[in-house]
Amino acid sequence: MQTEIPALPVLLPLAAVLFVVTWWRLRTDLGRLLIGWLSAAYGLAVLAVTMLPLQIATGDHANRTAWYEKGNWLPVLTIDVVTFVANIVMFLPLGALLAVTDRTRTARQIALTALACSAAIEVVQFLTNVLVSSGRQADVNDLIANTIGGVLGFLAWRAISVRLVSAT
Repeated sequence: MQTEIPALPVLLPLAAVLFVVTWWRLRTDLGRLLIGWLSAAYGLAVLAVTMLPLQIATGDHANRTAWYEKGNWLPVLTIDVVTFVANIVMFLPLGALLAVTDRTRTARQIALTALACSAAIEVVQFLTNVLVSSGRQADVNDLIANTIGGVLGFLAWRAISVRLVSAT
């Protein structure tokens, strides 16, 4: 038997809370408020793509696969190019948003932050798959792609912002 927790009943209340809290904390600075709302929307979109809908399998035939087989542990050899590129694209905004919010960050710091965010996603995907057979597979290649995407987003924002500043 399979039960599904759909995205909208989770995302809509979470979005409302995030947008209200962001407004409350940043309402005096319109620029920071817009960045806060963009960050919240981006976080919700990543949550929707990586975790939802959450499927929960129960019954005699649930969780028949060994826990160590519920992840892809081989880097590069098992890359699905479409998924790899999609993961790069998914983390481009993270790098750009981090560059906007703190101009003193380095590419190394962005790489570590993107890696940590990606690792959190992969750990949750792995645990939900092991515990409730969610079908979301943790993949070491996603860690690589997401980290690359975060750094590329950061570098792209830096390049664009330098050109905009030098043009004025």
